[in-house]
Amino acid sequence: MCGTRKAIRILTAATFLSVLATFGCGTYSPVAPSNSPTMPGVENPEFATLLSASKGTDVAMRSAVASAVISARDGGVVSNEYYSVYFAPGALEEDTEISIEMPEFPKAVVRLSPHGIQFKAEVILSLSLDKVSAAGEDWDVLWLNDATGLWESIGGSVEDGTLKAELEHFSEYADIGNTRMGP
Repeated sequence: MCGTRKAIRILTAATFLSVLATFGCGTYSPVAPSNSPTMPGVENPEFATLLSASKGTDVAMRSAVASAVISARDGGVVSNEYYSVYFAPGALEEDTEISIEMPEFPKAVVRLSPHGIQFKAEVILSLSLDKVSAAGEDWDVLWLNDATGLWESIGGSVEDGTLKAELEHFSEYADIGNTRMGP
């Protein structure tokens, strides 16, 4: 009987060590260095450049600022000459004044407010790519993470010449073309 217990202990130890070795040889190991950055995002991405709406930059800047009261029940749209934000019915808890600003014009950076507002239904940010100086195939929408100070990708898709991205909250957003963030 003593020999059987000893054999079981040896087999148990060998099985345990085999399991540990298997995990150590996998793609994930808590002590192995990671191939991905520890914090997603970048500090200074190269933003797309928007075309001027007219010859006078002041006129373009005035048209780049817009606001509208959006109905909580019906939804709606707020738009400037570049960006549009579409609200599905029920996206907001109450009727809310929504603002679009472009603080770094002609860079494709947009500040949406009220800052930090969360949505209960679909909200889509869109930019017509005919308003962008460089055409490309790969587009990405970024948001500025206030906690890290980094720009992070939220993806986006191009449909009928318009870049669209679904938003979860309001922040500062930007578009980069011909580049994808991450691996």
